[in-house]
Amino acid sequence: MGSDSAQKAASAGADRPPSILNLWISTYRNCPNLYIPGTHLNLAYILASAAVLLLSRQLSDWIFINLFQWPATAKMTMESAACAVSGLQAALFVPSLGACLLTTKPSYRPSGKMTDSQPWWQDAAKALIHFCTGYMLYDSIMLCVDTWDAATGRPNLSSADLMFIGHHFATTFYMTTALLQGAGHQSAMILMFLGEMTSPLMNAHAVLKFAVKIHPDSTLVYNALVYSEYIFAVVYLPMRAVGGPLAAAHLTYDLLLTKEGRQNCSVLITLLWMPMCWGVLFGSIPWIEESWEMLQDGLTLKYGPDYDYGDEYIHHHTDL
Repeated sequence: MGSDSAQKAASAGADRPPSILNLWISTYRNCPNLYIPGTHLNLAYILASAAVLLLSRQLSDWIFINLFQWPATAKMTMESAACAVSGLQAALFVPSLGACLLTTKPSYRPSGKMTDSQPWWQDAAKALIHFCTGYMLYDSIMLCVDTWDAATGRPNLSSADLMFIGHHFATTFYMTTALLQGAGHQSAMILMFLGEMTSPLMNAHAVLKFAVKIHPDSTLVYNALVYSEYIFAVVYLPMRAVGGPLAAAHLTYDLLLTKEGRQNCSVLITLLWMPMCWGVLFGSIPWIEESWEMLQDGLTLKYGPDYDYGDEYIHHHTDL
């Protein structure tokens, strides 16, 4: 009898969400319903997520200019404020996404159905996917705002900016179509998890490589940049060169080459997903090569105080 009670208690504990997911579940369940017609996509949660991130960006701009005393009109300040928001949201998002992947029932499977998991898990997964969609919307908006050209009345988007917007569109398409068909969402989540895992380190490095320009006499900033660059390379290289391809190969096999995968997920949609999935991995090859170079350099900086980012990044620290 005591054994039965212990088993029931263990079962009840297993059916409860990890505490890190409670906020996501609560906000999703209490968010007003504003569904896109014919879908289960809650536009209200997506827009609320984007709004929170837009407010965070405004706060980040204020902090860099007023507290850190960075030059208000410098491109380095604008990009660093944006990186701070991106890194912070990833630091909050990735652990929750990891907890969700670890607790999926019966176990992780890229083609698994949403209804196979507990109701609380479904709400947590939907909240995370909706939030990520809101981030893609926020980042696309800010790319246009930050590059707005008053003379022409339109954003002056570079080829890199257009690539990022294309990436955001593809990611949003992948996530939302998975939700619409009620399966394949775990394949989107594992790609999000592996892709965002290095974001806090990448964005910290991006801020510090500009900070060393703004504060060239700071030993603390210089040392922080040295170690952040090396640690980023140590983490990014295996994640992108090994982890990403292995996860992509596994989900490709499960979605296309297993009977259950083809039953749960539309083969047409899966075929549309494949170029997006593999395209991002192939597109990261230049960063993989760069991280390998950083790793070989050890604690010798690639992006040191004298690195030339181009004329648009030039500023004089005496203007602070």
